[in-house]
Amino acid sequence: MTNKEILKNKLELQIISTMLNEPDSIPTIAGKIKAEDISRENRELYTQMISISGNDTDILMMELSKLNLDSWGITELMQLINESRTLEELNYKKVFIQFYDLLFSLNIEKFLREKIKEIENDYMGLETLLELQSDIDSLLKKTKNLKVEKAFSDNIEEIYKEIEKEISSENISSYTVKNIPSFNAASGGLRPSNLVCVAGAYKSGKTTIGINLILDFAKQNIPCGFFSLELSETEINRKILGMLSNVEYETLREPKKLSETDQQKLIKYRKEKKKLPLYITDRPMSELDIKAKAQYWKDRYGVKIICIDYIGYIQSRKKFDSREREMSYYSSYLKSLAKELNIVVIVLAQLNRQGKINPGTEYLAESISLARDCDHLFITFNPFELGMKSNNNGMIYNESHFFVKLDTSRHTKYKKQFLLKLQDDGNFIEIATEYDCNYQNKPVKESVELC
Repeated sequence: MTNKEILKNKLELQIISTMLNEPDSIPTIAGKIKAEDISRENRELYTQMISISGNDTDILMMELSKLNLDSWGITELMQLINESRTLEELNYKKVFIQFYDLLFSLNIEKFLREKIKEIENDYMGLETLLELQSDIDSLLKKTKNLKVEKAFSDNIEEIYKEIEKEISSENISSYTVKNIPSFNAASGGLRPSNLVCVAGAYKSGKTTIGINLILDFAKQNIPCGFFSLELSETEINRKILGMLSNVEYETLREPKKLSETDQQKLIKYRKEKKKLPLYITDRPMSELDIKAKAQYWKDRYGVKIICIDYIGYIQSRKKFDSREREMSYYSSYLKSLAKELNIVVIVLAQLNRQGKINPGTEYLAESISLARDCDHLFITFNPFELGMKSNNNGMIYNESHFFVKLDTSRHTKYKKQFLLKLQDDGNFIEIATEYDCNYQNKPVKESVELC
């Protein structure tokens, strides 16, 4: 046995002696330590003690003596009882913490040995590194789950300090967009660790909404990242350039069609040289690639918000027995990513064919797990496509109108909606709302209440 294994065995014997001396402590200890975490030579005894717990010491000893414990005799058991250890003593000496520290140290040692064997003949350097990072992250999550929590009452001063710090600090505690006030009213502002979804059927404006949101944040000098898994980098760059310079994207796709006016607009924006901390990648990516890139952007550029277009194009290296399980895995992974990196993750998702007729969460393509994992889930649709001609106020709908409805939210009231108008240059403006917005710096004069 190595020194670490010898020390772990000593800690196990201290724990077992406490269980023998204080049978009432067995349920508590069993709740802290799983049988599989105990070494092989002590595991059978530990398991049997748990199975016959609830008795006093004498009855416990009698029951144990009836069991077939090859490596243990009554003398050894009596010796452990004579040590007279208590649960209070284990807690005071931090035996459980030491036990888990050693357990993880041994697990990491075993894990690294196995990985070294695997990569001896492996030539896929980057993929191996990403998989190794994922496995290490899983181990780290286990250790984080074992941190010592304070009672709420013991933590109250820290909570107040955090709130006071946010009140007095000039730093941004939540992110709001400038051009769509009702998005802020609906979400209450996006906070780090939030997962936000914009879902819609084919040609429902979800990609354009995603670009509008991320571009709005970047214009406020908030570093952002955009994963364009659907459009090429050239296409996404020209879409964004069109929105910034007020030139139609369709014209930018065929630059020879640019009018003199459009060329002047492009020249004007070029001369302005405005800073825009927006980072874009169009590479096909797995969930591990997205995490690695998001971590890189955060470390190097301070990225605080990312947008993924869209979840259906993530290409995992894992194998799934159904598309629903795969999509469910992605949604929970992205929520964990938002929490781990402490960033906002905006993900775009597809509604199925039924969702084109009746837009709603229940028609999320392949999986409705996003509704469970998201902090805010918005549904977007074109009223004109649904056959809606006008509202009660006489507003006539056309192909440039898009409703956005907050369908699900963990933090705010939902089921309200607002109406956006898509301009020729790809920018959305808000023209009507069900939300109570102050409309400071109203984007348009025609803002009205929706019926």
